[in-house]
Amino acid sequence: MAEESGGVSGQPPRLEFAGERMAEFLRVLELMAAGDTRQRITISDQHDELDALAHGVNVLVSELGWATAREIDAKEERAASAERANADKNIFLRNLSHEIRTPLAALLGFADLLTSDSLTPQDRSDLLRRLQANGRAVLALLDDVLDLARLDAKRIVVTPEPVVVVELLKEVMASVQIGSPAKALDMRIEAAVDALGTLRTDHFRLRQILVNLVSNAVKFTEAGSVVASVRASSDEHGERWTIDITDTGIGIAAERHPYLFEPFEQANDSITRVYGGSGLGLALSRRLAEQLGGTLVLFYSAPGDGTTLRLTLKPLPAEAASQGDTSSTDALDGRELDGRESIIDGAHVLLAEDHRDLHMVLRRFLERAGAIVESAFDGGEALTRAASASFDVILMDLRMPFVDGLQVARTLRRQGCETPIIALTADAATRRRGEALEAGFDECLSKPFTIDDLIACMRSSARPKARAKSA
Repeated sequence: MAEESGGVSGQPPRLEFAGERMAEFLRVLELMAAGDTRQRITISDQHDELDALAHGVNVLVSELGWATAREIDAKEERAASAERANADKNIFLRNLSHEIRTPLAALLGFADLLTSDSLTPQDRSDLLRRLQANGRAVLALLDDVLDLARLDAKRIVVTPEPVVVVELLKEVMASVQIGSPAKALDMRIEAAVDALGTLRTDHFRLRQILVNLVSNAVKFTEAGSVVASVRASSDEHGERWTIDITDTGIGIAAERHPYLFEPFEQANDSITRVYGGSGLGLALSRRLAEQLGGTLVLFYSAPGDGTTLRLTLKPLPAEAASQGDTSSTDALDGRELDGRESIIDGAHVLLAEDHRDLHMVLRRFLERAGAIVESAFDGGEALTRAASASFDVILMDLRMPFVDGLQVARTLRRQGCETPIIALTADAATRRRGEALEAGFDECLSKPFTIDDLIACMRSSARPKARAKSA
C-alpha cells in the first residue's frame, strides 16, 4: 500500500513543482500582458513542454520589447524632429520679420519726411533715393525667400544656354563695384586660358549666384582685394568649371563654418549689426548651384585672413532646357532702353487695376509718358470698356472683383479682340504666368515693377496697329 500511495518515486513532488511553475508562469504572463516587457519566465531544468512554452513566450516578449523600444525611439525622434523644425521655423519667421520690418520702417519714415514743406530739392532727392533703395531691399529679400521656397518645391526652372563665364564675371564685378563706390578695393578676374570659352548653363541663375558671392566678398572686405578666378578642366568624368571668389576681408571663425550656408546665418550677431544683410544669399546660392548640377563650398576662411568660396559646375545637357519662369528674360529687363517713352507716347491704354493707389501711380506714369488712359476697377467694367473702344494695349490685374482677369482675357479673345493684353500680378509663382498666357495674355508682369519694366513688356508684346474688335 505504501508503494501504491507513493506511486513512482519522486512523482508527487514533480506534480507539485509543476503546479508552482504554472502559477509562476501565469503570474509573469499577466505582467507581460499588462505591458511590462522586461519580465521573463524562468526556465527550469526539466526541459518539458512547459519550459518549451516559456522559452517561446520569452522570445516573443523580447522581440515585442525591442519593437516597442524602437517605436518609442522613433516617436521620440519624430517629436524631437518636429520640435526642431518648429524652432527653426520660428527662428526663420522671426528673422524674416526683422529683415522686412527694418527697411519698411525706413520706407515709412522717408515717406513721412517727404511731406515736409521745408525740404530742399537736394534733401528731397536724397530721401527719394533712399526710399527706392529700401523698397528694392524688401523686394530682393522676398525674391530670395520665394526662390528658396521654389527650390524646396523643386519648381525652379533651369534653361541651359552657352554662357561666356569670363564676360559674365566682368559684368558682375563691375556692377557690384559701382554699387560700392566708397570702397577702393582691387577687384579683378584671373582667368585660365582654358576658361575663355563657353559653359552651357542657366545664365540668369549663374549670374544670381555670382552676384551673391561677389557682393558678400565686397561687403566683408574693407581694404585689399576681391579676386574672381576661373578655370576649366576635363577628365574621364567630363568637363568641369571652377570659380573661386577670394577676398581679404574679416574671415570666418572655424566654429561657424558648418553654419555658413544655413538660411539667416551669419558669422555672429555683431556681424549682422555692423554689416547688415539677411543671411539668405549663401543658402540660396548653394541650393542654386546644386540645381545647376554643381557645388558651392567654403574652400578657406580664417579670422583676419579672408575667405575663399568655391563654385564648381558642369555643363548642363541640352535636353534640360524647359519652359517656365521667364521673368529673367530680356523682354522684362528694360534697364537699358533707348527712347523709352516712344512705345507709350500717344498710345490708348485701358488700365484695369482695382488697387486704387497702384492704379493712380500707374496712370500718372503712363500719362506722364504721353499715353491716353482709360480706367477700370473691376473685371466687368474692363469687359465693357474693352468692347466699347479701341485700345493699343490693355493692362490688367489678374485678381479683380466680380470677374477676374483670366476670365476677362478669355472672354475678350473669344470675342475676337486682338489687342495686346498684359497681366499685372502680385503672384510670383511660375504657374501663374502659364495660366495667364494660356488665358490669352501676351505677357505677365510681376509686381512690383518699374516703369522701364512696363515699357519693355509693352514693347515685347506690341503688334502693329492692333485694335480691339467689338463682339
